[in-house]
Amino acid sequence: MTFSPVHSTYALRFFLVILITFVLIWCGFGTCVSAEKVQTQITISTDPANPGTDLPFTVKGVLSDAEGTPLGNKKVSLEQLMSDDPEDEYSYLAVTTTDIKGNYSFFRPAASPSEYLRVRYNGNSQFEGSVSEIVPGHVSKEPKQQTGIISQVAKSKTKITAKASPANPFPGQAVIISGQLMGENGAPLAGKKVICEASDRAGTRSDFAILGISPTDDKGFFKFAASGGSTTTFIQVRFPGDDEYDESVSDLILVL
Repeated sequence: MTFSPVHSTYALRFFLVILITFVLIWCGFGTCVSAEKVQTQITISTDPANPGTDLPFTVKGVLSDAEGTPLGNKKVSLEQLMSDDPEDEYSYLAVTTTDIKGNYSFFRPAASPSEYLRVRYNGNSQFEGSVSEIVPGHVSKEPKQQTGIISQVAKSKTKITAKASPANPFPGQAVIISGQLMGENGAPLAGKKVICEASDRAGTRSDFAILGISPTDDKGFFKFAASGGSTTTFIQVRFPGDDEYDESVSDLILVL
């Protein structure tokens, strides 16, 4: 059996139609190589900038391609982070659509928490997705509290002297306790509060009761009056120290 040239032509055309149809169907299932997607970029800022902790503010920016051409009618979402680390977990807050010039905006009320924010465009079949930088929202400007061991500035040493007058009182006689507070270089320390303490035994600090508190004068001197008792009394004067100077305690004074 032989085929005429006409039959051969019809057969060839039929084969080509089948082949083209097959190719179109195959491409429809996504196996064909697609065109490269267009790169995008998205800016972000707050108005006002750095809104502090109690101001309403707006998050705004522009979505465009890599050449700066604005991309309108594209959905972008606002995300909240607890730090400015882009790898930190985030929460979805809201979604909006860019206008014809690629602009978007989100309103954040005064009651919104301390937060960091960014905006995301997920992309589509034509455009690649992109994520903005991270900006602070209601983030306090107060310096963070340091943790761990903090090195302290060395304090100046002090010396306190004290004596009783009369030096050898008889039992029950009132005495005057006087002395001077000085720095480590011997300079008098004025305006410092010193404490006169007494005990019936030379024990620990908890054994002493306060007799009086007095500031030193411009030359570092102080004075206390102590009434005589029926038993032996030990007296000392103590400077408790402050932010600049170390504590110091006088020698014990024995009052009969």
